[in-house]
Amino acid sequence: MDHISDNITRDIICDQIDYRLTIAKHFLDKITPSIPKENSFEHFVLEANIDAFLFFSSSVIDMIKIEINDKFDLFDKENVFYIHGIRKKLGNLGIQKQVKDTIAKYFSVPTHEMLDLEARHRHIKTDQGYFDTTNSTLWELQILRNKVTHGKIINITDHKITLNFTIRGFKGLKNPKYQTTIENPKEYFLQMFNNLACFVKQIRLLNPQKTQSFHHTEQLDFKLE
Repeated sequence: MDHISDNITRDIICDQIDYRLTIAKHFLDKITPSIPKENSFEHFVLEANIDAFLFFSSSVIDMIKIEINDKFDLFDKENVFYIHGIRKKLGNLGIQKQVKDTIAKYFSVPTHEMLDLEARHRHIKTDQGYFDTTNSTLWELQILRNKVTHGKIINITDHKITLNFTIRGFKGLKNPKYQTTIENPKEYFLQMFNNLACFVKQIRLLNPQKTQSFHHTEQLDFKLE
């Protein structure tokens, strides 16, 4: 699209979640499917686009938390609260239960299994058993965003990227860790974005806002560099 109408631009600006999703998608579109040589200029550009994608994607979660809290008045608005805190405080009936279940679908801490359950979509083997990460895609997003603030997250070896995750506070185990190996970064982060967009849509069906738009689902070019 060569020109974005003023109406579409106004819609996006007025809905700050759509605004952040749109910019996250802009940086997602810049992430390449191929993996460059380590420490090359292409590596630099790839890491910059992934960092920007994670920043704007994570800010969507922060804003959704505020919308949920405004709806159900779970925490003092001046306090910092986390998605797991919201999940714990939500009730087990009605809309609150539906919101709680939706959060669990995307933000669950990986669950530990001693045996391999081959039927599970995202079942990862570690030295401490198997971990089911099926419902952990946005948990992984938050982990990566937190790590980005402290340093690099992209490790390239043999044209593959490894991402490391640590599960803290796991009962009975000492901070188990697992790795995800990526051969196509575009595909990995696209799946993450799609899960984030689905999460927003499902939450907003349960908790509609006076102002909301979904232009991030369209192919828009804001000429951002």
